[in-house]
Amino acid sequence: MGPGASIEVDDPGPAYARLRAAWDRAGGLSVELRRDALARLRDGVRLRADAFVESIDTDFGGRARVETLVAEVAAVLRAVDYARPRLARWAANERVGLGLPFWPARAHIRKEPRGVVAILGPSNFPLQLTLLPLIGALAAGCRVLVKPSELVPATADLMAAMLAETFSADEVAVLTGGPDLAVAMTRLPLDHLLFTGSTANGRRVMAAASDHLTPLTLELGGKSPVVVANDADLDKAARAIMAGKLMNAGQTCVAPDYVLVPRAFRDRFVDAAKAAAHALYPDPGMMTTVRGERAQRRLADLTAGLTSVALFDRPVTSSRIMPVLVLDPSLDAPIMRQEIFGPVLPVLAYDRLDDAIAIINDRPRPLALYWFGRDKASLRVLLDRTSSGTVAVNETVLHAAVDALPFGGIGASGFGAYHGQAGFEAFTHRRPVFVQSRFSITRLLQPPYGARAERIIAGMLK
Repeated sequence: MGPGASIEVDDPGPAYARLRAAWDRAGGLSVELRRDALARLRDGVRLRADAFVESIDTDFGGRARVETLVAEVAAVLRAVDYARPRLARWAANERVGLGLPFWPARAHIRKEPRGVVAILGPSNFPLQLTLLPLIGALAAGCRVLVKPSELVPATADLMAAMLAETFSADEVAVLTGGPDLAVAMTRLPLDHLLFTGSTANGRRVMAAASDHLTPLTLELGGKSPVVVANDADLDKAARAIMAGKLMNAGQTCVAPDYVLVPRAFRDRFVDAAKAAAHALYPDPGMMTTVRGERAQRRLADLTAGLTSVALFDRPVTSSRIMPVLVLDPSLDAPIMRQEIFGPVLPVLAYDRLDDAIAIINDRPRPLALYWFGRDKASLRVLLDRTSSGTVAVNETVLHAAVDALPFGGIGASGFGAYHGQAGFEAFTHRRPVFVQSRFSITRLLQPPYGARAERIIAGMLK
């Protein structure tokens, strides 16, 4: 094990060339090496848990220790623990049964690593959303080029140092740098690229990757709606919604982005949401900071001139953004057209489920859809008439922590999935292998055609 590439660069070419040379020389990692690589990654993160808490707190200008340990460190350790004992089963060949006219030939699906792949990590959950894809790539046996987000420099440097100490540069090369490096990586002749970020940047990544027809997994975002039904427990719904919204100060791709509430219950929901926020954050200064002045100005612009209700009675000095509910904004307002990515939550009244569905379908398909209620028939109507990457019932955000569930979007919220086996499959090529037998009916159908071929075809057509 030697040092990986961790200095800040603009050109990923040398690191990529070394990974490609290793692939050409030795192919991907064996299942035994994959298990070992994942164990090393787990140890590297576990031993630096406190250091990652400190670096993320520094980059954000304030984030609770427990939030980082749960949503970042523990998420990575849990993902490794889920993947390692299942690797042999995931990677095993799949036998395929062949009927007439191909019998007695045999076939199977061989699970192979895609090759040299890259991961472009985001800034909102910099450890989790960079290393969970890496777990999938290593589980598949790929050689991996990793770029942490430059918007969290302390965490990017720590992650780069950790990965460089944990892996050889033939296994994982980690590069730190700015947007120019990210653009250059998207233009490499990669065998797969996973990008997590905004929809706008996802379009740029897709355009750049098209030069080499690079396969993509895009984990984007969008406006994830919440539908509160007439029979929902408002207090429980409000607590779950506010817990999901205020986690990481709303800087979460699956955060609730707007809530649709029956008109008769809107004011009661507002009161329940305020009570839930106070219960979750008795000291609102413990909320995570909205990172960066640009993001703070953007949130202020989104709420300007709209009717809002503050969730807390005193200023939240640590976040510099007052968490608010925005009441019944126009459906054409920017706050209803853009992903919010902050502690601001529009609440809209609806009269019929059809009206709520129409509002959802008037926007691009979201990464997550949330439903609170008891009536299964109404839930089925909502699911049948809408589309989203994922769905959670009577809960928010928590589904994204379940390693057994695929995680990914649809349409403008992205495509492809990862987490658990889905992460392994994202970086795996399913290669069909067909093995002909000494005797084959299909040879009887080769030219020159005659009566025997006619009889066989007649039997097939019956």
